[in-house]
Amino acid sequence: MRGFLLNKTGLALALVAMAALGLGLFPATPAQAEGPKIAISSLELNLDEEGKVVLYGDFFDEPGLGAWTIDVYYNADLVNLVECGAEHGGICNPEFEGNAARIAGSRAEGLKGEFVLASLWFTCKGEGESHIELDIKVLADGTLGDPQPVEAEVKHGVIYCFEKQEEKLLGDADCSGEVTSVDASWILQYSAGLVEKVPCPDLADVNGDGHVDAVDSAIVLQKVAGLIDK
Repeated sequence: MRGFLLNKTGLALALVAMAALGLGLFPATPAQAEGPKIAISSLELNLDEEGKVVLYGDFFDEPGLGAWTIDVYYNADLVNLVECGAEHGGICNPEFEGNAARIAGSRAEGLKGEFVLASLWFTCKGEGESHIELDIKVLADGTLGDPQPVEAEVKHGVIYCFEKQEEKLLGDADCSGEVTSVDASWILQYSAGLVEKVPCPDLADVNGDGHVDAVDSAIVLQKVAGLIDK
């Protein structure tokens, strides 16, 4: 009987504890804070454009980041490093290797929280993806008199190179980049047999029926006059 009572008492206490947790009476286990991170951003870049990626740190608590040396590798066959600028008194060697830049810096007072270490500008040589790989050589905190090594999560990046597709305007029969009454005139002359072809026949077939004729010319004029939106 005594054992039975003890079992019942234990069960009751367990149920009370579960209910208390459900009501939030007992403090929950705190979520694990994120540790230091060194990362570089990714970039989508058109072939005729120049773009920037950013090397940065995050989640650095006291005593902060006091010293760093980081190599940034990229695919030199696909992208070209145009410029590299370091922050917080650091330096950047854009020609450290044929396919890598080196960023190095140090601080009397460690960098805390989120901060930018360097910006790198690229252009694309062709279409494809260039992985941006980080190789951390030195990472130490801001401990006074004896900076200590820092273990940090590393996040790499990617540069996506692509050729921008020019937007084609339906009704732009003369390939001028805009739709005007001139396009309607081109279409009408073609349908009347006055010209053998229009410069952009695929754009002249406005209604998509497979024929370029006076109906297409009328639709273009309606569009130019603002009577229709399409």
